[in-house]
Amino acid sequence: MPPSQRQPLETFTVLCGMPRCGTRQFADFLNAHPRLCLQGEIRSGLIQTIRATLAAGDRAYATGYAANYYRQKRAQGVIDLFTLLSKARRISKPGADLHGFKCPQMERQSAAIHAIVQPAFARLVWLHCIRNPADCWLSLKAMPWFSDDMDQFVERYCDSLDQARAIADAPAAEGLDTRISPLDLDAFIAAADKPAWLGRQLFAPLGLAPSPEDLTRIATTTDNRNATARATGSARATALDMADHAAMGRHAPRLDQAIAAYNARFGTALALRLPVAEAVAA
Repeated sequence: MPPSQRQPLETFTVLCGMPRCGTRQFADFLNAHPRLCLQGEIRSGLIQTIRATLAAGDRAYATGYAANYYRQKRAQGVIDLFTLLSKARRISKPGADLHGFKCPQMERQSAAIHAIVQPAFARLVWLHCIRNPADCWLSLKAMPWFSDDMDQFVERYCDSLDQARAIADAPAAEGLDTRISPLDLDAFIAAADKPAWLGRQLFAPLGLAPSPEDLTRIATTTDNRNATARATGSARATALDMADHAAMGRHAPRLDQAIAAYNARFGTALALRLPVAEAVAA
C-alpha cells in the first residue's frame, strides 16, 4: 500500500491471557489479515525498560520545536521497540496499520502498557485468552519448561481472570479508548462455524469485518503450529490423574469464584469442568 493511502497508527493491540490458551494460534489468525501485525512474546522485565525509555523521551521533548516531530514518531517508536525486543522473529507487514504483540500474562503489566501506549495511540485493545482450568493445566504440565505446582497454577490462573476484569473496570484514561475482549479457546474449539466465531470474537473487537470468504481462508489455512503434540512430540493427557484431580478439587471454591466473576463481567461460559474421580480412575 502506498504511504499516502495508509491508515494512521491509531490502534495498539495486546493479545494476552494464560499460556497454552491459544495465544499463538489467535495471533497467527490475526497476522493472516493484511491490516494486522502482531509481534511475538517479550520478556516481562523488558516492559519496564520500554516504559522508562519512552518516559525519558516524553520528558526530553515535552515542549519546543522538537516536540511535534517526537509526537509524530512516537507510535512507530513503540512498535519498533516491541519488534526489537520480541523473542521471536520480526513480523514485517508494510501495509499494516493495526499493530501490537502477543504475550501470555501481559495483563499483569497493564499499568505499564497503558503508560507506553497512551501518548501515542488513540485506542488500546486487549484480547484475553483463557480456557477451562483442567485443560489449561494439562497442556502446561506437558511442557518441559513448566515447573509450577497446582497451588501456583491456580493462583496464576485466577489472577489472570481478575486482572482482565480490572482492565475492563478501570476508569477511562483521558485520550485513550481502552477495551478488552475475551477469547475462550474452549468456545472456539466447540464452535460449529469457526470462521464466523473468529469474525465475531477476534476481528470485530478490532473494528474489522473480514468477508466470509476471507474468514474461511484464515480459519482453514492457518496452522495450529503451537499445538501440544507439535510442541512436545506427543499428545497430552486428556483427563486429570487422581493426584491432580484432588489438588484442583481443593481449589474449586477459589476457581469457581474467579470464573463466576469473569463470566458475569464478560458474558462468557467458562467452567471448571473438573472430571469426577471415578471417571478418571476408570
